[in-house]
Amino acid sequence: MTDNINDLVKSLDETVSQLGLQIVSRDILMNALVSTETEKFIRRFAEKFVSTDLIRVGGDSDGGYLLPNLLDTVSHCFSPGVDYTATFEAELSSTYGIKSFLADASVENVPQQDKNFLFIKKFLGNQTRDEYITLTDWMNSSLDGSEKELLLQMDIEGSEYDVLTLESDTTLRKFAVMVIEFHDLQCLFQKHFLQMVSSIFEKIYNNFSICHVHPNNCCGIASYNGIEVPRVAEITFIRNDLIAAYKKKLPVKLPHPLDRKNQDTNPDLLMPEIWWKRY
Repeated sequence: MTDNINDLVKSLDETVSQLGLQIVSRDILMNALVSTETEKFIRRFAEKFVSTDLIRVGGDSDGGYLLPNLLDTVSHCFSPGVDYTATFEAELSSTYGIKSFLADASVENVPQQDKNFLFIKKFLGNQTRDEYITLTDWMNSSLDGSEKELLLQMDIEGSEYDVLTLESDTTLRKFAVMVIEFHDLQCLFQKHFLQMVSSIFEKIYNNFSICHVHPNNCCGIASYNGIEVPRVAEITFIRNDLIAAYKKKLPVKLPHPLDRKNQDTNPDLLMPEIWWKRY
C-alpha cells in the first residue's frame, strides 16, 4: 500500500511539473506575441508620422498644444473636456477669431468668458442620452453649413476610446486637425486594449497622418520587454489632403523646440525614438 501511494504521489508530482512547464511556455509565448504586436503598432505609428511646420497655441504649460500653422483656414473648434483651463480656446479666439464649442458636464461653465465660446454641460460619449452627447450629434446641432475648416481638441480622461470607437471616419475627416490626448497607453501591452486602439488608429489613418506627439510628464513611461510607451500622450493629426501645403523638408525631430512640460514640478519626458524616428 505504501509503495502504491508513493508511486501515485510521484506520478502527480510529475504531472504537475509538466503542466507547470506548459503554463510557463504558454505565458512566454503569449507575452512574446503581445510584444510583437505592440511593436508593430508603434512601427505603424512611426510610418504615419510626417514633418510639418508647427505652432504652439494655449500657453507654455498644460493646455498648450502644437499643431500645423493652418489656423487662418479654421472657423470653429470642438473642444470636449474643459476642466480648469481654456487657454487654448482663448488664444484661438483672440488671435485667430475662431469660435469654440466646449463641453463638460463636470463643470458649471467655462473658466473664463469669451464672445467666441459656446458651452454645453455635457460629457462626450458613445451615445446621446442624459448628460452625454456623441460627437456627431454635437456637431450636427452646432453647425449651420457656413463654417470653413474645423479643429478638434479632445482631452476627456480616457473616454476618447469610447468616442473614437463609435465615430465614423466620415465624421472625423470633417476636421482639418485633431489634437487628442490618449490615456492609459501602458495598456498597449494587453491584447484586447491593443486590438481596440489599433482599430481606432487605423480608422484615423484612413484620412489623417501624425504631425506631432508629446508625452505628458504627469504619468511617466511604461516599459515591457524593452518596449517603451508613454502612459499619456498628446497626439496631433493633420488631414492627409492638407499635408502638401504644410509639409517641411526636414525630418521629424523630437522633442520639438516648442514643446513644454505639462507639469512644472515633474521631470520632462522624451518620446522614445521607436515612435517617430525613421531607421
